[in-house]
Amino acid sequence: MEYRFYTLYFLFKSYKITGIKIQLNNMQKYCIIFVVVNENQGEINYMNCDLCLKVNTFNLQFTLECGQCFRWEKTDENEYIGVIDDRVLKIRQEGENLFIWSNNKENLKEKVEYYFDIKKDYKKLEQEISKIDDNIKQAVKFSSGIRILNQPLFETLISYIISANNNIKRISKSVKSISEKYGKKIEFEGNEYYLFPTLKELSCCTVEELLKCGLGFRAKYVKHDVDALMVAPNILDVLKNCSTEKAMSILLELMGVGPKVADCIMLFSLGKSEVFPVDVWVKRIMEKLYFRKNTTLKEIRKYSQENYGINAGIIQQHLFYNVRVGNL
Repeated sequence: MEYRFYTLYFLFKSYKITGIKIQLNNMQKYCIIFVVVNENQGEINYMNCDLCLKVNTFNLQFTLECGQCFRWEKTDENEYIGVIDDRVLKIRQEGENLFIWSNNKENLKEKVEYYFDIKKDYKKLEQEISKIDDNIKQAVKFSSGIRILNQPLFETLISYIISANNNIKRISKSVKSISEKYGKKIEFEGNEYYLFPTLKELSCCTVEELLKCGLGFRAKYVKHDVDALMVAPNILDVLKNCSTEKAMSILLELMGVGPKVADCIMLFSLGKSEVFPVDVWVKRIMEKLYFRKNTTLKEIRKYSQENYGINAGIIQQHLFYNVRVGNL
């Protein structure tokens, strides 16, 4: 007898789940039948999705709202829609389950696992960094589940040039405007979204057009760097395969890129987990918790290198998130 097995994904929220044991051809089999009952309305609801992942030590909200990305919009409690690389994703977290929908199903599991760093053991990582000192232990306690995203390099480069002396709301608006003007349109669930433009697609931009996208003084930086990369596009490949020191040196040659922007690019798109971006928020919390005085960025960077090592980047994200929401 031929058996076909189908997987049904749904949201675990105020529902009852029942399992039924059955007999098939004298062989004992277990068939778990999920009956999803809305206890408030007494209705049975099923929710299909394109992918379901089991995760631990992962908090979707903390990860997407800790300042490292600019293409996600919150659409419901524990639910976000965003554009990553070549597709649109809708993602919802219920406990240790991630439910994902997308316009592009190809390699969806691999894309999501890579982007959210799913395969890395963050439970072990949080245990390790919590041993460094009580300040970090307290920060991790408040924001357990933050993960470092693996974002596309070119998009991250342009986004963080735009981030200079800017805030997350304005950065997100500018990145969205650039995508709408130069990127490819994608339709998903009845709405239009736009991929971030490729280097070639953005090469036709002008400073005047970028100003209309809200970039302000950063428009000339983006135009200059796009033109430079068009002449030497191999720079992006070099960045992906070189040391942290070499990557820093290359990035600092670009217009509009200083140490903090370079650190963000390396941490969020090049996997350089040892870097420690220092902005006004991180400077403020480091001075409060460790230095008790006005401190230079060089001193803070040196402290992070000496005390945080390879995990400096994730520690920075915990500190950044907590100081912004008022936990520390």
